[in-house]
Amino acid sequence: MLHKYPNVVLIPGSKNQERILENLGAANVKLTDEEFKALEDALNACTVHGHRGYVESEQTSFGKNWEKK
Repeated sequence: MLHKYPNVVLIPGSKNQERILENLGAANVKLTDEEFKALEDALNACTVHGHRGYVESEQTSFGKNWEKK
């Protein structure tokens, strides 16, 4: 995600120290443009089923409290 969006803040969840350290190590991974494109192409070839929470988040978004009615 940092390769795609340099200003993104990643918040990985973890319940144990081993996974926390593994997640921190991911910040040191550098992808070439070719590697990134290969990953993006593979992911874009996958069929996504369902809404992935978008519908629920749009219905209950905290920001909706300020919408004009």
